[in-house]
Amino acid sequence: MNTRYDMPENYYFGGGGDTFITPLSLAGLLLAIFLVLWLPRRYVLVPVLAAGILLPFGITIVVAGLHFQALRLLLAAAWLRFAARRDLKFPRLNSVDKLFLLWAFSNAITFSILWGTLGALTNRLGFLWSTLGSYFLLRLLIRDKADMVLSIKVLAVLMVVIGSAMGFEHITRHNLFSILGAPPLANVRDGAIRATGPFAHAIIAGTIGAMLMPIFVGLWWQEKRNRLLMGLGIVAATMMAIASASSTPIMAYGAGVLALLLWPMRQHLRIFRWVALIAIISLHLLMKAPVWFLISRAGGGLGGSGYHRAMLIDNFVRHFGQWWLVGTQNNAGWGFDMWDVDNAYAAAGIGGGLITFVMFLAVLVYAFKRIGKSRRLAQKSRQSERLVWAIGASLFANAIGFFGIVYFDQSVLAWYCVLAMVSATATFLVDSKKPPTELRDDSAKAEETTENTSAIPQYSALWA
Repeated sequence: MNTRYDMPENYYFGGGGDTFITPLSLAGLLLAIFLVLWLPRRYVLVPVLAAGILLPFGITIVVAGLHFQALRLLLAAAWLRFAARRDLKFPRLNSVDKLFLLWAFSNAITFSILWGTLGALTNRLGFLWSTLGSYFLLRLLIRDKADMVLSIKVLAVLMVVIGSAMGFEHITRHNLFSILGAPPLANVRDGAIRATGPFAHAIIAGTIGAMLMPIFVGLWWQEKRNRLLMGLGIVAATMMAIASASSTPIMAYGAGVLALLLWPMRQHLRIFRWVALIAIISLHLLMKAPVWFLISRAGGGLGGSGYHRAMLIDNFVRHFGQWWLVGTQNNAGWGFDMWDVDNAYAAAGIGGGLITFVMFLAVLVYAFKRIGKSRRLAQKSRQSERLVWAIGASLFANAIGFFGIVYFDQSVLAWYCVLAMVSATATFLVDSKKPPTELRDDSAKAEETTENTSAIPQYSALWA
């Protein structure tokens, strides 16, 4: 049986290795940094997303034992740019922002206490820089609907590039992103080629596509001029989910489609939620195994490792006494391959105890609440309301994807981008027919109104 001592310290804390960067990656990183420093504020989003997502996580510059991935260097340039220009006009912190801060610091503190080594502390300092630096930079850049539309268009272009490359990789096994430093050959499982593109794992690559697909549908709903690009983005995101040859992206993709299809029921979903809850409880009572073993059946039917994920949840529940305080070092001893915590919810508890687990859930819960409030505020504009709903569908797809994956590479940038969009939906209070400058002027008012919703009719919504 595996134990935690079978795994090297680098597995838990990172570290080790030398500087690795290809000439093309270096050129791309330098160009992105130049654009971040030179472009107007609004367009800084373009090089941040492009270089942050396309440059593989393995691109690293090591200085005095500290690892600076491409994303971390990009973040440093962006924050330096805003500080030097005194352009740090940050929006007021909302409930999602505050909970995100609490989750990040809780994770860092409890993980450092759990392991009690300098390597763990160094690792968590890097985690805080990547996590808080990415999320709050995107909050600074995505402040209203105009910024949101730009970010969705940039993501669509990136997914077209990645999706095309992953489709080629799925057929030939050759990864075109190897010129940037990604592994040259894709992994093969049960005869299926699992494309990864620029990401560190096929499941992550597929889940990112599945998560972003709904927001492309949302912008496709907005205006006819966006439909060609969004249509290509939808096809590319679908290709990413399929080319990954993994069950988690397919389940996340299905969740996103289901959420989009529930649009006609947006005013009457309280009954749907209660029926779903009662059905889950009933299945748990009637099934011989706990209800989470449905993941095993779904994953197995789609060709994935659903049994491992179900067993991980089962052991996570059964060993509550081991991890609730500050997490545990001994999860590898729970069973075969239990060191591989490929579940974001379980990872939050195992690495940070009950408080980190609760904070992680709270971020998602309050993000859904914010989507529900913003959708009701945007009811005067059907197009804006649909886009808010689509962002909620993306959030739901990601919540389902978290049952089978943990974002540990540059994929966090796409996830935090969706969270930043959730906060920016407050600006949808204003009339979407106004020009972008008017949207920006009204954004503060929208933020204020979203925070104070006591006068808003409490319509039922999937995200409320």
